[in-house]
This record gives sequence, structure tokens and C-alpha cells, in this order.
Amino acid sequence: MSKIRSVAVVLPFFLLLLHGHFVIAQNRTDFQAWPGASLKLDLPKKWAVTIQYRSRFIENSTYYKGSYLFGAVEYDFHKNLEVMANYRLAMVDVGVFHRYFVGVAGKAKFGRFNLMLRPAIQYQSQRFTGDDEVRLDADTYFRPRFTVKYKLSKKWDVYAYAEPFMALNGRKTKIDNWQNSIGFKYEFLKNQKLNPYFIWQPDYSHKKYMLTNYIVGLDIEFSVKPFKKSKKNKKQART
Repeated sequence: MSKIRSVAVVLPFFLLLLHGHFVIAQNRTDFQAWPGASLKLDLPKKWAVTIQYRSRFIENSTYYKGSYLFGAVEYDFHKNLEVMANYRLAMVDVGVFHRYFVGVAGKAKFGRFNLMLRPAIQYQSQRFTGDDEVRLDADTYFRPRFTVKYKLSKKWDVYAYAEPFMALNGRKTKIDNWQNSIGFKYEFLKNQKLNPYFIWQPDYSHKKYMLTNYIVGLDIEFSVKPFKKSKKNKKQART
């Protein structure tokens, strides 16, 4: 019975995932590579700060697009509720992009399955190279992400998510692209993980053609608790 309930929970998610991939006929494709690394600081009182670097290689992984620097802050209100904010600086071939992001995540656990629904608002401003007037362009998106994570073993997790990027332009809302991903996390050393993943991303924003990005990525994730007291210090504090 529990297995049937787990399938009933996960099946709508994967139908949603497939919709983003097959809803339109694709005319152009690009195979990309995204290597990166991150450091998470687990702070007292349920706070966490993460810094991350990522680079992107596009045009079938033959052209270096640029570098992306992330900074994120998270706070756990409850075991089932989390709020987050992050900033991304993109230094790429066409210019500099500043992205600001705020969201809230609701979480639930069913056996080895962890589910998360995370609606968020993203604001992005762009300054283009070669523009003498330093022209500023900006976009706002609504990004609801639904994630399923499954605990394979003590060291292995598998996850998948679907996330539409909905452009908010006045009274109109349209889906610019749909990011779908599946990946693994492997803890090869304590507080150190490898995160290989695959993304397929149908892009509807082009007027003359349809584009699908196929992305292979690998992140190295480190986490530390800088203010964690050792057992010896805790014992001394109590005496």
C-alpha cells in the first residue's frame, strides 16, 4: 500500500517533467557542459550561507560562455518550511548580468522520498558590452520548482525536478523555458559530495526557431559548520 501511495505521489511529477520536453517539436539543439564548485556554511540557529562558482561551455561544449558567481542565504522556519534568497553575478560574453532571487520552500517526507515545492520570484538586470549608453534591460520571472529526492543509501541520493520559468510582463504571463533535471549526490568524504546531473531545457523564447539545451554538469560540494563546538568543549562548558 505504501508503494502504491509513493507512486501516486511521484507519477504526476514525472508527467509534468515529460510535458516540458515533448510539448513542442524541437528544431535546434545545443549540448552544454556546466562544471562548478560550492561551499555551504551551516550556521547556528538554522541559518546557512552558500557560495558557488560555475562556468558554462555552450555551442556543443566548444565555446566558453562565461563565469557565474552565486551567494545564497537560507533559513529554516520549520522542518517543513524554508525561506531563501540569493544573488548571481554572471560575467559572460555579451555583458554582465545581475540576478536577484527570493523564494519559500515547503517540504514533506514519505519514507525514503523527500518532496519539495519551491515557488520563487527572480529579477534580472543586464548591462550589455559595446553599448555606449550603458543600456539597462530587466526581466522578472516566476519560478515554481517541484523536486523529488530519494535516499538510495547512506552515501547516495538521486533527485529530479521540473521548473518552468514564467516571464511576468505586465498583465501577461508566458513560459520562456522549462528546466528539467535528474542527478545524483555521492558523499565521497565527510561533508564533501559529488553532484553529477543532466538537464534538458526546452526554450520557447526564440521567435524564429525552437531550441532545446541538453546540459551535463558536475558540482563539487563542500559543507562546514564553522561554529560547531567539539564534544570536549561542550563537556568543559558544562563543568
